[in-house]
Amino acid sequence: MVASGEFRHLTEESVRALRTRMMTYLQSIKGTAAFVAASDYVSTSDFETYVNMLDISNQLPGISGIGLIVEIPDVELDDFANLMRAQGQPEFVFRRLSDTEAHYVIKYIEPREANAQALGLDLTFAPERARVLEMARDTKTPLMTPPIQLVQEDRVTPGFALFMPIYANNELNDKSGQFLGWINAPFIADNLLVGLTSGQDDNYKMEVVDGPSVEEGVLIFDGSPDGSIIGEYSATYQLEYFGRTWTLAYSSTPRFDQAFRSYQPLTILIAGLSVSAFMVSVLRIVRLRGDSLRDIAELRDRQIEAREEENRSIVENAVISVLLIDGSDRVLFANQAAQKCFGFSEAEMSGMQFSSIASETDESQENYNALGKTKSGQTIELDLQLNNWLTSEGHTRTTVIIRDLTEQNSAQREVKRNKTLYDMALQGSEIGVFDVDLTTGLSEVSETWCRIMGYENNCNGMDTQQNFMSRIHPKDADTLKQADTDCIEGRTERSIVEYRLKARDGGWSWMRSDAVIVERGEDGRALRMIGTQTNVTELRHDRNALEVSENRFRQVVSNAPIGMALMDDVGKFIGVNSAFCQLAGVKEEELIENGKLADLIPYEERKKIYEAVANLMSEKDTSVYTAEHQILHANGDERWGLLNVSWSFDKNSGTNFFIAQIIDITDQKKLDLIKDEFVSTVSHELRTPLTSIKGALGLLTASKDLNLSKAQARLVDIASSNADRLTDIVNDILDLKKISSGEVTFDFSEIDLNGIITAVVREMSPFAATHDSTMQIDVPQDPLMIFADQGRTKQVLTNLISNACKYSSSNSAVIVKAEWIDDLAIVYVQNVGSGVPESFRPRIFQAFSQADSSDTRAKGGTGLGLNISRQIVLRHGGEIGFESIPGNVTVFWFTIPLSNTALHPMHHVMPSSEATGTTRLAVLHLEDDNDFAEVVSGALHDFANVTHAKSIASAKEGIRDGQFDVVLLDWNLPDGDAVTLLDDIAKLQPHARIIGLSANGDRNNDPRLFATMVKGRTDLAEVVASVNKCRPLAS
Repeated sequence: MVASGEFRHLTEESVRALRTRMMTYLQSIKGTAAFVAASDYVSTSDFETYVNMLDISNQLPGISGIGLIVEIPDVELDDFANLMRAQGQPEFVFRRLSDTEAHYVIKYIEPREANAQALGLDLTFAPERARVLEMARDTKTPLMTPPIQLVQEDRVTPGFALFMPIYANNELNDKSGQFLGWINAPFIADNLLVGLTSGQDDNYKMEVVDGPSVEEGVLIFDGSPDGSIIGEYSATYQLEYFGRTWTLAYSSTPRFDQAFRSYQPLTILIAGLSVSAFMVSVLRIVRLRGDSLRDIAELRDRQIEAREEENRSIVENAVISVLLIDGSDRVLFANQAAQKCFGFSEAEMSGMQFSSIASETDESQENYNALGKTKSGQTIELDLQLNNWLTSEGHTRTTVIIRDLTEQNSAQREVKRNKTLYDMALQGSEIGVFDVDLTTGLSEVSETWCRIMGYENNCNGMDTQQNFMSRIHPKDADTLKQADTDCIEGRTERSIVEYRLKARDGGWSWMRSDAVIVERGEDGRALRMIGTQTNVTELRHDRNALEVSENRFRQVVSNAPIGMALMDDVGKFIGVNSAFCQLAGVKEEELIENGKLADLIPYEERKKIYEAVANLMSEKDTSVYTAEHQILHANGDERWGLLNVSWSFDKNSGTNFFIAQIIDITDQKKLDLIKDEFVSTVSHELRTPLTSIKGALGLLTASKDLNLSKAQARLVDIASSNADRLTDIVNDILDLKKISSGEVTFDFSEIDLNGIITAVVREMSPFAATHDSTMQIDVPQDPLMIFADQGRTKQVLTNLISNACKYSSSNSAVIVKAEWIDDLAIVYVQNVGSGVPESFRPRIFQAFSQADSSDTRAKGGTGLGLNISRQIVLRHGGEIGFESIPGNVTVFWFTIPLSNTALHPMHHVMPSSEATGTTRLAVLHLEDDNDFAEVVSGALHDFANVTHAKSIASAKEGIRDGQFDVVLLDWNLPDGDAVTLLDDIAKLQPHARIIGLSANGDRNNDPRLFATMVKGRTDLAEVVASVNKCRPLAS
């Protein structure tokens, strides 16, 4: 079972390595496709530079090159060839042109020298390649050819080509995108599949077949072409890669099988030696007993009384347990050792049945012949010796001698287990052990040492030391001999050296020996050396690669366009790049000598950085601190940087070090300021006309005297729908800005959630109908009172229902359900459709996030709705989330706190919502947009007389000369801010109710305001309702 499990682990690791390698190929050609799609034109040198940056030979093992394939009509072949020659490829020629109307030609391929035979190749010469290209183009997915012979390969060996279609902007799922060609990645199966893991060839062999099974497919890789012996274990896997099915067949190697064979011969040897030792012990006891009996017989006449007392003392104090039992198996006597062994007192053991505490076992049990049971219930292993005899009265007596072997046996088992683990460790870690007799020059070695030297079936009595020395590289022989000599003569404690050893196949491998003198003569001369030997070829290669990687890293840091710095545990710079020096305005030498990061950050901002980084370190958090901070430039300029600070622990020095990256965002800050000013302008210049349009359309459709034809009514509906949509887009953009800056003001009040749901569903029903969906409501019969902002709650519901309708299957229902759980109301919006893609779920609530870039056109929307909804729900103290089953049900939900009335219901009479009395209100409306003012005036005509003021100056005159019940204020006027009127209104119109009605949603609540409403978020009916509430208060 252990071997089978280990083999399964090795093969699964190989499969994962293959998957990783294939995904690396895919990501590389995806990146190349994105590069081509994002460029207006890609020249020969552009393509060469990009592919060279991929470092194919080191980063993409197996790939022969990366190319660009374009489709060329037959009539344009000559023009295309002339263009390629004029652009730096004078040797360009078409290869294997077919007689088709369209040709799929390799325009570029890099590295060019290794792929010269492929440049200009018309892939339509091979129908199977052309079919795969066309299928990849039509399905917009990367596909791979069946096994083919690559033109750039002289040897006959299976190869493949992976094709990635390219579309404008690299949007594969955009059906309308312009098709630009294909990225081509040819590779040889042998190069791809060799060296997947370190255990390949050593512990397992593999075959790979292009097809659903070994019997039905085409062999593309044979890991044992020499017909090596098939091992005892095998495994088969089937993988799907880019439209092809590969079958991987694994078998273990003899080396793997041998590593898990039994150690039974050694066990038998140990057991035999133990039995022999036991027999010697028994014979010795018998002999001693015989001697004692002879002595007693000789002296019984003279010293019988003294001897009996002496024997009793000896038995009583003996370290071996001695008991005396009668013919009925009752204990007559037990010495102190026996009492201690079994845990009973002398009185408890007297008369006890001996069989209740000890019983003989099968003689085949290791090196004990009996098992005992102590007072505490513990089972102990015993060496039990019985001697039967008769008293002078003829009674049967038995003397029992017991040795407790429990601890001894446990120690032996531990030694045996450690020996087994040691042998397995040597085999698993490939560490060879050698023991050199420095007197004779001969050595004894482990099986692992033989395998390292290339002898799979042990060394078979060869002179291992002479064989070893004869294979040392001539340039390393003196180094090895000197290291051994220094250790032998006592100048060094150990002989540690790396050297090259000639392998049996003629190549060279790097070895590392670590030896120590373990025995010296009386004169100090070294007699015996023991050491280990390991193959460090891969380690040497890794070390070299690490040096290259470190040099590259230093080059990247040095030439990076963003500021980068390394700091010690006190914040002192130990390395900076030129971009960092430029950002700080200080030379590198000065920063390294005296500079600290704190010197570049304003004093009031340093504490925030210190606290954040300290928290990361105390919690062992490896995440990065990121924040925007002002940078103190040497010349006094105000600059801003996006600061990223991470930390790590240097195990060598035992200290922490820090890495800082600073991206210069000074220009971005200026753009943000411009953007904020633009958003402020949009809030006034777009919302007001939009509200006017919506109000005018509402009045138009509400007119009793107007008879519209169906076509005219449809045009009004279209205008109203698009006005609503444009309003939503403007509101989303403005909301994102305000939410990001924390400027949103919520108007919390007690509202009925059931009523809001009913109203929103009624409003969204026409939208659902346009998406072949219906709406269903499931809410409690009693009002579900919550404490929330009514408009924002509607906004969340509208966003969720809109998304549900867009992504629902045809003729399905969108269900909106609400219920009461503890002190929260929870709302569910459920639909049946394709579901949320797995890859999109982690970022579904991020701003501008959509499952697919084509959703903006196909489904509509900006990717802001869910992000804004999440912010709104969090501001209410609730939570939002979703559950989705692909191709089935998707449920979005959010919670919102219940109001005190809902938690503590009281009987009360609700005031009538209808206006009371017949008094007409006097309303002053301050608004610089004539169209909007006219719409509001028309809406209030039934119960109010509206006076329109276009400026603050005219409003002041009206306040001074007139008498008003309600004043509607637009805050931003051409001649100033209307907030300056509040004191005048309070003084001259003390009974007037002031209502803010402006496109500026950033205005904070003022206690002097009766209500605050935002254009574009407030329906005209809500404006009318707010004014109508003032009628009972009118003077």
